Amino acid sequence: MGLFSRLFRKHKNENIVSISINIGNNDDFDPIEYTKYNNERIQEFNNRYDLNTITGIRSIPISEAQRYSDGGKSVVYMPEQILNRKATEFKKNNKLDLAIECLKKANEMYPLSFYRYMRDSYERLVDFLILAKKFEEARVEHEKLDSTVGTRLDEFRMLQQSSVNSGYDSEESYYNRVIKPYIDEEKQREEYYWLLENYPDIAPKSFGGYRKMKKQNSENYQKIVYMLEQKGLSIDTICFWKRG
Repeated sequence: MGLFSRLFRKHKNENIVSISINIGNNDDFDPIEYTKYNNERIQEFNNRYDLNTITGIRSIPISEAQRYSDGGKSVVYMPEQILNRKATEFKKNNKLDLAIECLKKANEMYPLSFYRYMRDSYERLVDFLILAKKFEEARVEHEKLDSTVGTRLDEFRMLQQSSVNSGYDSEESYYNRVIKPYIDEEKQREEYYWLLENYPDIAPKSFGGYRKMKKQNSENYQKIVYMLEQKGLSIDTICFWKRG
């Protein structure tokens, strides 16, 4: 997360979320020592565990998440953060099986961490399962997170209430500014995932590409809509996630 980071800290009341912003802007801050210290902690973790094999990743005890029970000097070397960066590296090298294992282990660690992680951190595993075309596993994981972690929409509604109570925003303003765009984006994400699973040959290469073509109502998007209509389907009603 670097020198500027937004971190959610746990409280005894789990409904309270505070944000800590860390900026290395004091006279005593030494960026070289900061980097050196982080790298040493990261190397210690890498020396203990083999992150280049599925067996090695699975062998990491989730108790590692409590190694720095006070949050340490930096979030950078938290075990779950190391696993997340490793997942990104594996993704770039087209090693999705290893990336997925890293994120599964990170998801197990989040509840034990000093830092409170929001739903989008957990959801990263679902996104990688989709990339690996493990659609049913992604659905199962998504549904499990809804029940164990809570939905992203629930989080936004909690933050909306906090914002209203503090006088920072009105319910309507927050809804139009945050919640409605999120709902619209997630609906489009569901459409895109459904296309990836059922019609991969016509699905754009990325979710961003799909959002752009839909917004522009491009010729390619119109072709997708027409093809679905010929099969008695509507892009507006297709469902990827399981419904209660």
